[in-house]
Amino acid sequence: MSEPFHGRIDVSFCNRPTSVLKFGSSVLDGPEGFRRAAREIDSEVRRGRSVVAVVSAMPGATDTLLQLAGEVADPPPPHHVSALAATGEYASVALLCIALAPLGIAAHRLSAGTAGLRTAGPLLDAHPTDVDTRSIVDALTLHRVAIIPGFLGVDPSGETSLLGRGGSDLTALFLAHRLGAVECRLVKDVDGVYSADPNVPGGPAVPYASVSWDRVLEVAGQLVQPKAVRFARTLGLPFRVAAPGGTGTWVGAVEEAVA
Repeated sequence: MSEPFHGRIDVSFCNRPTSVLKFGSSVLDGPEGFRRAAREIDSEVRRGRSVVAVVSAMPGATDTLLQLAGEVADPPPPHHVSALAATGEYASVALLCIALAPLGIAAHRLSAGTAGLRTAGPLLDAHPTDVDTRSIVDALTLHRVAIIPGFLGVDPSGETSLLGRGGSDLTALFLAHRLGAVECRLVKDVDGVYSADPNVPGGPAVPYASVSWDRVLEVAGQLVQPKAVRFARTLGLPFRVAAPGGTGTWVGAVEEAVA
């Protein structure tokens, strides 16, 4: 596949640096999970930053929807499957906005369509090609925080498209690149990248303070979407993997170091 990712816009004219924070399903695991994510965003705002928050569906939501689609019809039409799957991310967008309200943060909701997240490739495993950065910059100028569904895009025919399993990671990194964000942080349920899965017994799981993209591809395929890591490596885009409130692991053209 030829490299489809190109161009970026500097949002510094908004007078605030911008962070892209991605919240995965394992973090958005119920009411406290959304409140935890809201506090993470509030912390960034208090640092003087604007925030683009990219959200996944709640745990199990996508699997439940895809299973239901297969039970209704076999095989289900892909363009209806993608539209159905998208409802999980849009529920998370609304719930995070609700969680931010008690903190005095009026977040702006953007859909994949209004954000102009264009894709190419298979409908259920697409890759992003463009985004309407102006719509996001305008939202940040007015509200400081914009909430965008991960995993989703719009294909050339106008159908909802999916970026593959774990595609919210790719959404976040793509937006961080195109917006010229000062940081892209993938917020997970573990505080960084480990040499092995820390939840699986049988061997030492060493936490990294910093690690290369290649090493992440070797050891963290279940933690960070490989397609997203390859995208970041191609562009030389650093990012951080961390738990809410954690220090985590810097990923990029860095010297490998344990925490």
